[in-house]
Amino acid sequence: MKFLLLFFIFMVLLWQWRQARSPKVRQAARKSSPAAAPASMVACAHCGLHLPTDEALPGRQGSYCSAAHRQAREA
Repeated sequence: MKFLLLFFIFMVLLWQWRQARSPKVRQAARKSSPAAAPASMVACAHCGLHLPTDEALPGRQGSYCSAAHRQAREA
C-alpha cells in the first residue's frame, strides 16, 4: 500500500512539473524559424523521377536527374 501511495505522489509531482514546463516549450516552438517554402520540382525526361529544379540537369529535351540519363536520352 505504501508503494502505491508513493507512486501516486510521484505521478502527481511529475504531472505538475510537466504542466509548469509546458508553456516554456510552446514558446520555444513559436520562436523557431518558419519553415522554408517548398522547392519547385521537375520530372526527369528519361526516368520520370521528380527532383528539385535546382538539382536537375538541363538538356535539349527537358530536365534530367543525372548526366547518364541526359546522355542516354539525347544521344
